[in-house]
Amino acid sequence: MSKRKKATGPGIPRALRTADQGEPTLLIGNTSQYNWVWNDSGSGANDDVTVWRPSPTDSTFSIIGDYAQGNYSDPTGTSLTLKAINDNPSAPLLAAPVGWRQVWNDKGSGGDHDGSIWSPVPPDGYVALGHVANSGYDAPNISNFVCVRRDLVETTQVGAIIWADHGSGANSDLTLYSIQGVQSAFVGQANYNPFSGTVYKIKGT
Repeated sequence: MSKRKKATGPGIPRALRTADQGEPTLLIGNTSQYNWVWNDSGSGANDDVTVWRPSPTDSTFSIIGDYAQGNYSDPTGTSLTLKAINDNPSAPLLAAPVGWRQVWNDKGSGGDHDGSIWSPVPPDGYVALGHVANSGYDAPNISNFVCVRRDLVETTQVGAIIWADHGSGANSDLTLYSIQGVQSAFVGQANYNPFSGTVYKIKGT
């Protein structure tokens, strides 16, 4: 199932430098264009959720996570995108994940669409900002997903709960949290307990 939507939010790009002209620089942008990934329709969960994949308007920018919205409506978020310029290949500002770890899947829910939630496995010296969903139960293959070099980020806190699968009948539990300081990204935790992990945002944002 493929759906492409543009959020109703402003989606105005912006860019911030982390170094002087000519030095490796991290450009920070955003996008309000998305592709549908998965929703929980038919699961019987008490609340609704749809997960959308950001689609940068400038294809040279990369994404740091998917966008989860607590309904089946068109997306209204604006998601963070990143680009490195004047990069040092021996210590790039951004790097692809080395793998994916499944956080949760909807097996047992009876939902209309099979789906799963995944955490990127960053290379040494890097961190992942957000999680993603996938249609089905295989690991995602996202060519423009990046992790961020550890010295460019700082720890932050999760924000509001976006969705929990209460009532879905899935074999395992899931809570999705927003992330303070990271536009329209989420992290998932495979229980209903208070969040116990570590989340990050770009320094100075």
